[in-house]
Amino acid sequence: MSQPLRLEVFETADAVEGPVLMTPEELEDLRLNAYEKGYVAGWDDCGRQADAEASTRRAAIERQVEQLNFTYHEARGHVLSALDPLLRAIAETVLPPMARASVVPLVVDQLLPLAQAGAEAPITLHVGPGSEKAFRDAMEGLLLPPVEIVETEDLTEGQASFALGAAQTRVDLTDAALAIGLAIDRFYQIQSEESQSA
Repeated sequence: MSQPLRLEVFETADAVEGPVLMTPEELEDLRLNAYEKGYVAGWDDCGRQADAEASTRRAAIERQVEQLNFTYHEARGHVLSALDPLLRAIAETVLPPMARASVVPLVVDQLLPLAQAGAEAPITLHVGPGSEKAFRDAMEGLLLPPVEIVETEDLTEGQASFALGAAQTRVDLTDAALAIGLAIDRFYQIQSEESQSA
């Protein structure tokens, strides 16, 4: 015949019925453990939130620096492209008509580097209080013109403004004038050699 089915017994032998009484020491230990766990969880949550906020601020600052860099290079490119026809017009007006064809490109080649050097005037970047280090860290390794960072009270964190150049900018035209003079001398030397050989 078959044997009856035997199931495993899960009851504990010393199960206590009714409320369990704890000693004051056990109750205090339970409270301290719960407090410690909550305290640690709070600090962990605070640390994660601070890291997330710092990461968000750094990303915002990096975006602003990229926009400032793009704006600067775009403005600089427009200024330099506008200077080319101006320099050509100056050279064509100042130089004799027969020298224009060959000397004007040389004059422009000599004056454009000076114009570019003048366009490299420093940028003053105004940032909110406590943001200078974050902006410096974000700009590290980028190809930028000289930048002076100034913290101002009228800007808040995450805001920035910039100014190009200073009240006065000095350009030394000595080298450009020397190169222009050499180009003109070279032109007339070539002209006299051609007329002698003809």
